Amino acid sequence: MPNNFFLTGPPRRGKSSLIVDFIPEIKGPVGGFVVQRMLLSGKTVAFRLADLREEPYCLTKSFQGSIRDLVIYQKKNCSRWIPVLSTFNQKGTRALQQAVNCSLLIMDELGIFEEEALLFQQAVLARLRSTQPVLGVIKEKSSPFLDRVRATPGVEIHRIEERRTASLLGNFLRERGLLAR
Repeated sequence: MPNNFFLTGPPRRGKSSLIVDFIPEIKGPVGGFVVQRMLLSGKTVAFRLADLREEPYCLTKSFQGSIRDLVIYQKKNCSRWIPVLSTFNQKGTRALQQAVNCSLLIMDELGIFEEEALLFQQAVLARLRSTQPVLGVIKEKSSPFLDRVRATPGVEIHRIEERRTASLLGNFLRERGLLAR
């Protein structure tokens, strides 16, 4: 039985929101990370990594001056996103390691900007090979790292389709005794 359930699909289709809907029903502690969208006047200006053992599961935050724990950002008047590998390698890796005793490990989300964050990649792949259930989001894009995640034994990837996907996710959690109801 696969132990790792990932959602994929186009941006802004509700993948992370579906996970958020199930979080209150999970028995036991939830750990891992979420990559939060940072907004300034309704525009995305950066993304930061939040450790779910330290912060609530929140998908967006308002930009309040400087931002700690950035994973990607844009310089002023530049459309190119710039990754912050040290955040992935330090905070991301720590979030995955400290969640080892949690009922469920969240990885929201894995993408192309982690391609050179080798410590983070090692931590992700180690958790996926463990017996701990993992629930995550993975970009549809191809990269050596994302392709290794997809090829890891025990990884199931489901394209977001509202009713069917929610039902499959509920079954995944129920079969592992993770739902309170």
